Amino acid sequence: MKNLKTLDMDKTKVVDLHSLQYLYKLQSISAQDACIIDVSSLSKLTQLKNLSIWNNKITNGETLKHHQNFTKYYLQNQKVPTSDELKFNNKILKVHSSHEQIRKIQVENRASKIRESMTRQKECIKLKINEQMRAVNMKIEIWAQFIQNSNADQ
Repeated sequence: MKNLKTLDMDKTKVVDLHSLQYLYKLQSISAQDACIIDVSSLSKLTQLKNLSIWNNKITNGETLKHHQNFTKYYLQNQKVPTSDELKFNNKILKVHSSHEQIRKIQVENRASKIRESMTRQKECIKLKINEQMRAVNMKIEIWAQFIQNSNADQ
């Protein structure tokens, strides 16, 4: 697939595009109505000229701002964090986002980041508790063996 030039992923459940970063000859991607969140890996595709990613949940469209090869770039009905990030490329042909939607998205993104952070903290706490429980269980086993051995000696 290294020679693939066009990829159509419309109406799929594709979420992760990282595996596409090695398709260096890719010139056109269509992923309308998919489940894509992260497009950062597409910035490595220097031959990419056409990108159609309508109706996704993309939150980091700004990562493509340095991509100068786009001749067509459709970013419609996206969750783009700020209106400034929409100005990153003069080749964007369609953008439909109201300022209210952008503000709502900013709040949702912050809340999402807080939830992710809390989830990571919970996981870390669970790991620490499990580690401590293993240590306590090992001590209990050692004491149980010690008591068994001393009862056997008597």
